Amino acid sequence: MAADGKKDAEQILKELCEKQAQENGKYYEDVKHVYESVQKGTFSKRDWLCGALWEYLEQNETQEGKKSVPGRNITWADGDNEANFLRMNQVLSLANAPLGKWPTKTAFTVWPQVELNLVTGKGTEEVFEDTGKLIAATERTESEKAGILKELLADTVVERAALLAKYDKPDEMFESFNFYHGEENNHAYAEYPAKWHRIRDERVTEQSMVLASNEVKSLDKLCADLSKKEKTLGLLACDLSSDAQRKAFYEKTLEPMIAQFRKADLAAERLPKYQKAREAFLAQYELVRDQQEKLGALQQSLLKNWKEEKQRSKNLKEAEAAIDHAKKDAETAEANRKPLYEQRDRLVADLEELEKDIEETGAAAQRAKNEWNQYNETIRTGFDKETELRNSVSGLAKLFSKKKYEAAMEQADQFQKAAIEAQEKAPAAEKKMKELSAKYGQLEEVRVKLQRDLESVSDRLTQLGKTINQSNAMITRRQEDAEQVRHALEAVEKERKEILGQWEKEEGSHKRTLLDVAYVTNLFSQDEKISDPCKAENPWFTQHYQKEREKLFTLAMEMNRAFVEASECCMANLATLAQYWGLWKKNGEAIKFHEADCADTVPTLWQTLFLFLPVTGVELTSVAELFRDVRKPGQIGALAIDKAADKGPEAIIGATYRSRRAIAFA
Repeated sequence: MAADGKKDAEQILKELCEKQAQENGKYYEDVKHVYESVQKGTFSKRDWLCGALWEYLEQNETQEGKKSVPGRNITWADGDNEANFLRMNQVLSLANAPLGKWPTKTAFTVWPQVELNLVTGKGTEEVFEDTGKLIAATERTESEKAGILKELLADTVVERAALLAKYDKPDEMFESFNFYHGEENNHAYAEYPAKWHRIRDERVTEQSMVLASNEVKSLDKLCADLSKKEKTLGLLACDLSSDAQRKAFYEKTLEPMIAQFRKADLAAERLPKYQKAREAFLAQYELVRDQQEKLGALQQSLLKNWKEEKQRSKNLKEAEAAIDHAKKDAETAEANRKPLYEQRDRLVADLEELEKDIEETGAAAQRAKNEWNQYNETIRTGFDKETELRNSVSGLAKLFSKKKYEAAMEQADQFQKAAIEAQEKAPAAEKKMKELSAKYGQLEEVRVKLQRDLESVSDRLTQLGKTINQSNAMITRRQEDAEQVRHALEAVEKERKEILGQWEKEEGSHKRTLLDVAYVTNLFSQDEKISDPCKAENPWFTQHYQKEREKLFTLAMEMNRAFVEASECCMANLATLAQYWGLWKKNGEAIKFHEADCADTVPTLWQTLFLFLPVTGVELTSVAELFRDVRKPGQIGALAIDKAADKGPEAIIGATYRSRRAIAFA
């Protein structure tokens, strides 16, 4: 059980298996086999359609009681016609379309062509990765559905013929093996054939087709539609769901051909007939490939031109946007410079005025300091000299030299007086000195701040100047770029006119519909009067090319048939298949093949039958029985499931598990 409470595919398989076992369901063996493969670890989501099957099982569980169609389809961008144009071009590239075409007078239209190209899976673009190998076709009419099946049949036949044509002799494509458990010589099950033969080229398996349906009437009708072809091409589709149907197919078609092959007198004609058919096919194959390449060249040129125009236009818009941005940057920088210039001028003037104040205050502070120092010196020296003078006169000098004594005392009194006066004036001088020094320090701090502000403004002005210079350089450079892009756009427009001129010269059966943005816009229009004519078209194909593709399909069918008729290995395998079905008896009894021989041989027997019978029809209820010994995934090439949503997921498990690519119709 998943962490979010939703059931994972393994749990769903388990429940389906249990339910089928209880009901004795016809899907039990296949559901059981897939479930057991998961349990054993042999089931890999990387194998062919196993990942898509796993995804479908889990998605189908999300809405109980509402059955969904397995697979994916393209998600179109709502309202984004350019994105849809690009995606439509990827899908409808002629290189991604089948080389062969079903002969018909009815036009094959755009939406069926989209789904056909997806299921044939020739493209490597991202859209093919997104949709995967299991395509869900939910809105196709019965006629569109039949048309897709016919075109898918034509594709498988032509692609297979291209692989078969690599061999000058058909039997060169096979390698032969003995059986393990038969009772005849070399462990064979009957006198003829004595061996079974494996197809060497694995790619041949890709080019087989099984049509499965939940509804018998629908299956019969589709098989009948696919068989409405020229008699020379033989039977193209047959429902082999039941023993009775296989018996009828064997008696009417398979047995007469094997019997015809064993006529010795006709043996000499078979190989030359094949080689002639091969030569005709290869000539037409090269012709169609050459036409495909030439027709595709215009599409690729137009698409390349469109992409280049989009890129050039984008480059021009980017250049113009860069120019506008640079102009705005320059204008903003220029606008920001004006107040900064004014601020710088104010700061310079303030600094000049401040320098004067600092100079005057410094000078005054120095004078006050000098005055204070002078007072301090007067105090120190005055009292010292007073004391010195008073002590310099001895007692005898006072008695005998009175004038000298009085003169010394008078001078001492003067020193004393000067010192006392200096003591009185010194505090005021000190205070003034300190006040002026503090003011000087404050002015210095203001000067530092103004200088920092001036440096900041200057730096900003320098940066704005650089911005303006850079912006102007950017404008010049991007203007040159824009001019070059405009010239390039003119060249692109000229090239487009030349391309369209080539298209306009196409006439009659060589005329075709262009896939351009206008076509896609109209195709997705909500107005049916606008969209319906586009839906009826199929862009890029010409009537002439379609006819050549139809001819290629016919030649491929003829070569396929000649290949089988000339191959002893094919006939031996078809005879073994008839024995495996219990229709070619030994001593009046059905031959029973050992399980080990079935595991190796039966897938190759089916692949050989697909060479002879292009489309094998089967009811989904009969898949498990019909392909009971085809146990590995990817043993069927193309699978078409009709009425895929009519029953639960158990109905499509067996057919999907065995296939390499599929389209599921609602």
